Amino acid sequence: MDLTREEALKLHREMWSDMQKEFGDCPTYGERRAFKRKWVGERFPKESVEANCFLCEYIGDLSCSCCLINWGRDGESGNSCEKAVGVGVDWRYSPISVILALPEREDV
Repeated sequence: MDLTREEALKLHREMWSDMQKEFGDCPTYGERRAFKRKWVGERFPKESVEANCFLCEYIGDLSCSCCLINWGRDGESGNSCEKAVGVGVDWRYSPISVILALPEREDV
């Protein structure tokens, strides 16, 4: 799937906003994972989206350190959306309101 930076960010926010509307601010990991798969599959049935994440799809084979969102791992190696011990925001468990409020990275 060929996305622009703006499209990737828009789809990321749209998917997470829709998830929040359906499950509230703190769905389980299983609910998040299933929702992402379903949401992407319904809207892009002929596309393969890396990890059902438009940010991952946008950066392709690059590392998480190139993610368009700052997941709060300042001072840690990488910029993973999966939380290091006590550091950053984790897509699997953090409140969706926190995920939606994360700042974009301009240096990518």
